[in-house]
Amino acid sequence: MIARAYLGVILTVLIWGGNVVALKVLLDFFTRSQTIGLRLGAASLVLLGLTLLRSGWPKWSVRDWLWVVGAGLLGTTLFQNFSVIGVDRSPAGISGLANAVVPILVVLLGSLVGQRPNRLQVLGVLVSLSGMLWLLAQTLEPGSTLNLLGLGFLGLSSLTWAGYTLANRPLVARLGLLPSVTFATLVGTLPLLIPVLPTLGQLSAPPLIWGLAALSGLLSNVFAYLAWGNGIQVLGAARTSIWQNLSPLVAFGLAVWLLGERFTPGELSAGALTLMGVLVANWPQRAGQSGLNDAG
Repeated sequence: MIARAYLGVILTVLIWGGNVVALKVLLDFFTRSQTIGLRLGAASLVLLGLTLLRSGWPKWSVRDWLWVVGAGLLGTTLFQNFSVIGVDRSPAGISGLANAVVPILVVLLGSLVGQRPNRLQVLGVLVSLSGMLWLLAQTLEPGSTLNLLGLGFLGLSSLTWAGYTLANRPLVARLGLLPSVTFATLVGTLPLLIPVLPTLGQLSAPPLIWGLAALSGLLSNVFAYLAWGNGIQVLGAARTSIWQNLSPLVAFGLAVWLLGERFTPGELSAGALTLMGVLVANWPQRAGQSGLNDAG
């Protein structure tokens, strides 16, 4: 069980890193709305099928459904919009950092609702925020590939996902991982998919690109969600979240290799400082100390 959980977490990190590059490729063939709709439409159908086969239609209270709707709008509708716009306006190698800084934002948001961070988390937050500010400053440097608006949308995507993470923890504990993820994703996908449906018949792309769109949605929004959730349950949040630091490294490596992206020394240093802060904040704590993602 432990070995399978580790395998799922490692594959998830590879998927999330590679998905940034996949989005850059898809955006060359589809609009932002079409890219989101195609990916999440496929993911939602598969998740719904899995849930209905396993447990049937949930018998939740009105209050539970309202929580699920709110989580879906935050963690799917807003997050996907912000994320795709940010990736479209930013290099893939930098876009991968958006996923990595989510734990930093979870600490900051958690402190607002009474979840007190430990010293390592505070240090990690300060280091990571310094890196983010340095990264923003790089947009003013001549020859920089960074775009201030793109970084802003990546920041918003990280913020919405951090908020979803905090809100979703008690929801998963009460309603179960698969049903809560399924219906939150489905509810959040509908506002993104419905406007795109009339345009699907007009789309023209190679079969490989259609396959990439479906694979991107299924791997990053079905397998990865469930494998990551299982990792947290089996391994614990602290040991699972430490692997999240590899995701931007995978994205960076693939962006340089497959897309030919190049970065200035300042951009690389700022990204490395940001990632170092995340690593410090995520470092597993001794028994009795709270981990970054242990709350809820």
